[in-house]
Amino acid sequence: MSLLTNTSGGKIRINKKTQDKNALIVHIEKCGHEYSLDIACDFEAGKECGVLFLTVKYHRKNPEYIEARYEHLTGYKLKILLFMVDVPGSDKNLHDVNSICQRRGWTLIVCYSFQEAAEYLENLTKSATLNEQTVMRQYQDYKKSRVTLKNKNSNNGGDENPNEEKLKIAINFLTSIRSVNTSDAKKLLRIFGSIRGISNASEEELCQVTGLGNIKAKNVKKNRMSDVPENANASCPGTGSKDAGKTSSCAGCPNQSACASGKGPAPDADLVFVADRLKNVKHKILILSGKGGVGKSTLTSNLALALSQDPKINVAILDVDICGPSQARMMGVEGESVHDSADGWSPIYVKDNLCVMSIAFLLSGRNDAVIWRGARKNALIKQFLKDVDWGEIDYLLIDTPPGTSDEHISTVQMLLQASTLDGALIVTTPQEVSLLDVRKEINFCTKTKVPVIGVIENMSYFVCPCCDKQTELFPSTTGGATGMCNEMGLKLLGRLPHDPRMASTVDKGEDFFETHPDTPLCKAFLELGEKVKELIKN
Repeated sequence: MSLLTNTSGGKIRINKKTQDKNALIVHIEKCGHEYSLDIACDFEAGKECGVLFLTVKYHRKNPEYIEARYEHLTGYKLKILLFMVDVPGSDKNLHDVNSICQRRGWTLIVCYSFQEAAEYLENLTKSATLNEQTVMRQYQDYKKSRVTLKNKNSNNGGDENPNEEKLKIAINFLTSIRSVNTSDAKKLLRIFGSIRGISNASEEELCQVTGLGNIKAKNVKKNRMSDVPENANASCPGTGSKDAGKTSSCAGCPNQSACASGKGPAPDADLVFVADRLKNVKHKILILSGKGGVGKSTLTSNLALALSQDPKINVAILDVDICGPSQARMMGVEGESVHDSADGWSPIYVKDNLCVMSIAFLLSGRNDAVIWRGARKNALIKQFLKDVDWGEIDYLLIDTPPGTSDEHISTVQMLLQASTLDGALIVTTPQEVSLLDVRKEINFCTKTKVPVIGVIENMSYFVCPCCDKQTELFPSTTGGATGMCNEMGLKLLGRLPHDPRMASTVDKGEDFFETHPDTPLCKAFLELGEKVKELIKN
């Protein structure tokens, strides 16, 4: 029910020339609409209200568009810019548009979906006879109350609207997350539309919700969204909820009967295929670090090369750093592409006993950006695990991005449910700024029940090639990896020296063990490989 009085009952007039294919039109349900070729604005909400519709994405491509359209918007007492935020990181665009509106005397209305934009147009049309000040005051009240639940003791006899019931369940689910209050829950539902929409949103998008902040966004993303199956209905209350499978929002969901019985959703059917693909992979090792730039990918590639020095050992690298793949370049196979056969995807072989699989082999250009949300990343990781024909592999090293996000959760869940996971190697540098995030990564391993094989301190010191003197490049203030391992009861597997020649070697895609076989770093990697083999064997 609208909070604004319908005083005109008029129709929304739509500029057929500029808005014929606008997706928001299908959401106009509460009042009629008609197309016109003789209006200067995009939408006319009554004779005195002209509305210009614009999205952030279009504004970025055409920054002069607003000023060009302004010249034609004469004759309207109330000029409104309906500005839809459809891409993340739009603060500067909002500031710019707000400045233009102030200068031109327009009213700016910001929305976050086509549905919300349609609601504003409907209510502007219904309020066409009210003066501008009254309209905007009611809009502020309307905006604050859009997701407010109706009082059960109101004149409707105590019967609750089904939509309100779904809303109440969704709010209860969200407020069960640590530090999320009712106001936060309503904002999230208003912007993303449903629990399913919130689940699909990235942590960055959640952070942009006013008043939510980094901590709450992390809690929302990590603490309960895993309770929402990928094939769930939009208003899923979460499989762990007491309402799971019992509410109207569960109707038609393939998991309804399982949730209602307390068993939860059926297991992922793809787990069988993942298990079959990995049955001949003896050992699976995650390379983790909460911090970026500590050398995870360099360590992964060179540990693989160290292990493959024994021709009887078959080694594979899986690069699950979806947005920043680097293994193809480091291993010197950047120009290769994946071959799809009847047996599945064939990994790219660096040498007879070392192969690699990465999204880099699937991109049309080396500079192509991968701009994906969590669901697409998860789908590709699942495809890597169930469709790549690995064959007989002794060690599968899985290179991950920084943090504890979608890629990590998907990989760990898939491996633990379908196969086995020997554990994780944690990579850090000596300084405390790095160790802060590494401790979080270790906490991630504890919570997901991934064993920590050991910790490797990378770039611990520099060895002078002339006098062999060791110099600390990043002096530690808290004892470095040694202090952290003593504190947390973990094994320190090695302290790797920094060698500038390594950067040149990986850039060229060369084998460091062939180009610099007698260096301290080469020997350190070989020793590390032996330690890893021994620890996993035992």
